[in-house]
Amino acid sequence: MFEAGLEFLRADFHLHTRKDKEFSYKGEPNDFVKSYIASLKQENISVGVITNHNKFDKDEYKALKKAAGKEKIFILPGVELTVKEGANGIHTLVVFNPDEWLENGNNHIQTFLTAAFATISNPENRNTKCCYDLKNTLEKLEEYGKDYFIIFAHVDQSSGLFEECAGGLLESLSGLAPFRKRVLGIQKSRTRNNINKFKDCFDYIPALVEGSDPKSLQDIGKGKKQTYLKIGEYSYAAIKFALQDYKNRISESLSKQKHGYIESISFQGGKFDGQTIRFSSELNSLIGIRGSGKSSILEAIRYIFDLPLQTDREYKESLIKNIFGSGGKATLSVVDKHGKHYVISRIYGEQSNIVDEKGVDLNIEPSSLFDGIQYFGQKDLSNGADHENILLEKLVGGKIDKNIEITSKVNQLETTISRLLDVNKIPEQIEECKTKKSEIEHKMSIYKEKGVAEKLKKQTGYTKDKTILDSVKEKICLMSEELKQTYEKNEGVVLSLKDTESIYNSDIIMKAKDILSLIENEFRTIQKSITQIENSSLQFEMVIVELTKKIEGLSDKFAQIKREIQDDTLDPDKFVKMTQELEKYNQNLQELEKQSKSRNQIESDFKKVARERNDILLELFNAYKGEIQKINESQSELKITIDFKGDREDFKSEMKKDFKGSKISDVKYQSLCNTFRDYVELIEDWILYDGEKIRKIITNSEYAKLDEKLQNQYSELLQKQVQNKVEIYYHGKLLRHHSIGQRASALILFILMQSNNDIILIDQPEDDLDNKIIYDEVITAIVKKKQDMQFIFATHNANIPVLGDAERIFVVEYQDTKIDISQGNIDLQSTHKHIVDIMEGGKDAFDKRQLIYTSWN
Repeated sequence: MFEAGLEFLRADFHLHTRKDKEFSYKGEPNDFVKSYIASLKQENISVGVITNHNKFDKDEYKALKKAAGKEKIFILPGVELTVKEGANGIHTLVVFNPDEWLENGNNHIQTFLTAAFATISNPENRNTKCCYDLKNTLEKLEEYGKDYFIIFAHVDQSSGLFEECAGGLLESLSGLAPFRKRVLGIQKSRTRNNINKFKDCFDYIPALVEGSDPKSLQDIGKGKKQTYLKIGEYSYAAIKFALQDYKNRISESLSKQKHGYIESISFQGGKFDGQTIRFSSELNSLIGIRGSGKSSILEAIRYIFDLPLQTDREYKESLIKNIFGSGGKATLSVVDKHGKHYVISRIYGEQSNIVDEKGVDLNIEPSSLFDGIQYFGQKDLSNGADHENILLEKLVGGKIDKNIEITSKVNQLETTISRLLDVNKIPEQIEECKTKKSEIEHKMSIYKEKGVAEKLKKQTGYTKDKTILDSVKEKICLMSEELKQTYEKNEGVVLSLKDTESIYNSDIIMKAKDILSLIENEFRTIQKSITQIENSSLQFEMVIVELTKKIEGLSDKFAQIKREIQDDTLDPDKFVKMTQELEKYNQNLQELEKQSKSRNQIESDFKKVARERNDILLELFNAYKGEIQKINESQSELKITIDFKGDREDFKSEMKKDFKGSKISDVKYQSLCNTFRDYVELIEDWILYDGEKIRKIITNSEYAKLDEKLQNQYSELLQKQVQNKVEIYYHGKLLRHHSIGQRASALILFILMQSNNDIILIDQPEDDLDNKIIYDEVITAIVKKKQDMQFIFATHNANIPVLGDAERIFVVEYQDTKIDISQGNIDLQSTHKHIVDIMEGGKDAFDKRQLIYTSWN
């Protein structure tokens, strides 16, 4: 029992047995105890109070308690006392602490009952009133100096508190000194007006509980409503405290788990070798003196989930190595919000592995199993307080759908800029090409003047034809290769709907199948076309070979013509080569002029992609804005604002680093920052408009250096985004203007108030907070949120586990080469002792807890 800490268990506060005159049992006497416990078990009752009318049978109680214990059921002693008040008496359930009222073989319960009915015969009748009114009853019980509490039975019915205390009688009871301390519940309350009347008279509302008031075994646990207690051990003290803290510890039903959580962590090797730590799905506190090893468990969990570090990276990485040791392994058992179980394990130095409940290995990130996991190590809260953007990203980033479109757009911009840079070189290349062409034409003109060109006309004609064919052959090879790569890239794409069947849209699916069949057939023809092109390319090569052979066949004739040219100043072979070069320049000029005409289209492409990128950034901004609005509306202490691309100081700082050495002044950087919203706008001015806006801000010499840097760095600069400006206000004042302690308290409150996180890990938050802040804000938030998310704190301050009513408490102790873990919860006396002995403010925290729940304040 209670391996995961506090549990909600069904309780019945009003049980009768065969010792009660009104209880009917016709079975074998020796079978009664066994049958009774079986009935409790059948109704899932784990806590029961025996409350026979005006009677307590010690032997029967002990027999029931012993048998119940074997079935993990806890039984408390009590009595349904008919107090002398009103017309019929008030049926009052008195529940006794067995360790005090039945200590050392005594039966102080019977002693009290004997005195209560000293002058009255037939006390076991339910309508027989005892000698005491309610005031006397409380006074007599107090005289024993032993612990007990009272629940008024079936309060709206005959012999119930409200029915019998009509008029001013109820109000007259409000002056009874022990009343508030001892009356912890009212049973079977169904009238809101009566509850309000109780509140008006006594200034508090006790727990509203249920009891089946059975008259037979078949009646046990029956009734329209049920009561569940949240307890961490089977003890009178735990049950009493649950009634005192009924807002958190009592429920009419078992709530369904709605968030993911860590069930346990197990270790093989290292400092925790052989130990398994079982967590609650709610509040877990790792306690111990400073240096006891509390942080080690949080760091192990962080390491398995591979959560990023904000501070002390070197120290925490060495800590992990020390925790695990060489070959050390840790394993998390986790449950997602759908109730599915997974095992996440990690060997030191290797990657984490995830296995689902069917034993299938999953190739996913461990943190993706949950809606959100937040980790804050020591000093992360105070050190991260100036980085609002980082904090916002950490808290709500997982809820934002960050698609890969930004990266895609940046890649498109990069390609476009590369094309533009090439296009910008074209005018210079054309001029160079024309110059080379003119030079060759001038040289060839001499050959023409002397008639050599005419004599070599046939050979140069053959050479020109071969040059043209060779150029076309290169283009065919390039086209064929690109087609082949495109086909191979898409060859594995599956477009089939062969196995798809639709119940509601079979006609549409059939049409889709027919269209896909056509597409697949057309796609298969591409392969045939590629093969045909390759075959045709080979044939084209054979044509060139044929021309080459023809040229070779005329080589003697061409040589004869060259010999006939009697001019030592001219080289016929050189003229043939110049003819070949001239044709190449002509073709290059055609290609360059064609590319030059594409600049307008490339510029249009750049503007389009830049606009699309900006639209995506704005969409992301609006998503953050929506999440921020939810945060602002969920509480009043913190307010967040966000401004699109508003972090201008950071942008200027980035510029200074990226353009270092350009000798641009701070004033001019500021002007650049004011003129351009981000690097894409600046690069657009540079690449499309020759820096028209930039040149108005900086000098020509500065622009020359900037131009060089942009040409070398534009790929990296395009990746950078100007951050949205995030500002966090705490109680109306900017967070960064508060003290470290106030900032830390604001941030932890911020973290705790988020509703879409499954798990929150925080290491010693109290280092930057005082006890008043811890209780007034942090504890209040934890208690409010712990049913909706799992908290795991490492702390040396008792307020968090005690006032937070921790479902699970782990005492961590460093011993020689090992770290030992003792596992308990806030209801266990042994855990109480650890808290008082080793934690800062341990006794003070318990005193405050006691004050809260005994004064009902």
